Amino acid sequence: MKEIYVIGHKNPDTDSICSAICYARLKNIVTGTNDYVPKRAGHMNEETQFVLSRCDVKAPGYIKDVRPQVRDIDIRKIEGIDEDYSVRNAWKLMKELDVVTLPILEDNHLKGLVTIGDVAKSYFEMYDSDILSVAHTSLKNIVDTLNAEIITGDPDKCFDKGKMLIAAANPDMMENMIDEGDLVILGNRYESQLCAIEMEAGCLIICEGVKVSNTIVKMAKQHNCIIISTAYDTYTVARLMNQAIPVGFFMTPRDRIVCFKTTDYVEDIQEIMTKKRFRDFPIEDENGNYVGTISRRNLLRSGRKKVILVDHNEKNQAVNGIEDTEILEIIDHHRLGPIQTITPVFFRNQPLGCTGTIIYKMYQ
Repeated sequence: MKEIYVIGHKNPDTDSICSAICYARLKNIVTGTNDYVPKRAGHMNEETQFVLSRCDVKAPGYIKDVRPQVRDIDIRKIEGIDEDYSVRNAWKLMKELDVVTLPILEDNHLKGLVTIGDVAKSYFEMYDSDILSVAHTSLKNIVDTLNAEIITGDPDKCFDKGKMLIAAANPDMMENMIDEGDLVILGNRYESQLCAIEMEAGCLIICEGVKVSNTIVKMAKQHNCIIISTAYDTYTVARLMNQAIPVGFFMTPRDRIVCFKTTDYVEDIQEIMTKKRFRDFPIEDENGNYVGTISRRNLLRSGRKKVILVDHNEKNQAVNGIEDTEILEIIDHHRLGPIQTITPVFFRNQPLGCTGTIIYKMYQ
């Protein structure tokens, strides 16, 4: 259950402030919860400050507006991922969570967003053969994507130099194709493996689970060449390689993202959301920490704040935004005003000197 605010009028006197404090306490005692919270809609006068200080009672928190805020919406708590996460793993996570957007975080701060469209782009767009090195693809991503194992080489290395190619030609032609640092996809041809190593290739991907000879492993170590073995065939490896690229390469950076705060009012963000074609909008708290995401559908289910009014029942005296709340109760000793409620409410009004007396009777 969300917090229920017990609140007096805009220019609170001692009766208004003390009634909010005491009635919130009574409701919490009766219900056995801590859901009822006293609030004030204005600044306290000296008399009220003296009374609270004398009784050693904490003053209610100030609230200026009770319109629905982003924090009142059902925010979807989508997990954040690191920018080095592979496109393949991002896609798997999207399917698992049934989402189309994933936030990319750094120390719980939003760094960017990757969407289902970015995943599709990585697969269908035509990229140059050096895309893996341009994107600084980690060796771990490649091994994970190909369900492979490292025969020799540093598993923490990043592929940041060279191009990717398939060694389908004979060794004589390969000498003119391979440059230092290249990633070469090949099969069981010993001569092709040896040629690639001698041409200072940075990484060899041996397909179809072919056993790598001890001589090739020894040569690879001497030339600082990484060897990866996978059970996939050459076609499958070439098709999957782009899925090893880190999502950080495709993400939309933070400065190009429409992001909202938990304290933003729903009314203020509605127009912004309808003008943008994004499916999900990230939410941050007041300290810039990532909280979750919302979509336009969430606005349709945005919750109203629940309030109890004490010491007043007129709209012009009530806190700003009262018409957008769900009023549960009214406890007052003034004349009846024109305030309207969505549903029937508990209304107690008595011609007594102060609302505090009514609440005292309720305690009794």
